[in-house]
Amino acid sequence: MPKAKKNFSRGRAQPYVMRSSSSGPIRMGPAPIRANLEMKHHYRFTSSAATLTSITDTLLLTAAGVMAVSATAANSIHRTVKVNRIEVWTPPAAQGSAATCSVAFPAPNNSPAREYSDTTISTAEPAHVIAVPPPQSLCSFWQSGTGVTMFNLVAPAGSIIDVWLSLVIGDATLGAAAVLVGATTGVMYYCSLDSATAAGSIYTPVGLTRL
Repeated sequence: MPKAKKNFSRGRAQPYVMRSSSSGPIRMGPAPIRANLEMKHHYRFTSSAATLTSITDTLLLTAAGVMAVSATAANSIHRTVKVNRIEVWTPPAAQGSAATCSVAFPAPNNSPAREYSDTTISTAEPAHVIAVPPPQSLCSFWQSGTGVTMFNLVAPAGSIIDVWLSLVIGDATLGAAAVLVGATTGVMYYCSLDSATAAGSIYTPVGLTRL
């Protein structure tokens, strides 16, 4: 009686088939892997001022997590970053006043200069934008911390900013540098979205350790 074929369930890794150049037998082996650690994560920040701010790939890497190498210095644990989505909620400053939030992808970076903006005067509903990087813009590609502007952000005080990132951890490489104050060597910290230093920031992380 013939042997039943193996049924690999959906989601299970399939065996890697190595075929010889001759008509010899087919050899089975492990599937290729991606050696680097990769992740996707949803980061949240709050705003303290409505200042137009350029968010670079370096800032995104330090906001995604840095490891302290001394009391005042740290490096990003990730080597490359890509933006998947940005979402902003902005409440009005006071009844009868307007509040506007916006996310813009600047034209010099292979972008069509697209901007997402919303304004509210309601005391019950915030201004709200969802921004996705335009195809072929630098923000839509992997970046390695060279200081390129990924997007421009305006989020008045009290705003909530959510950023969805894809990240890859490098192998024996130093990531983007950050300046801390009173850090403990070997401990993980998270910088603000707009600053890789411990002071002078507008968009501070929510629920993560920051100096």
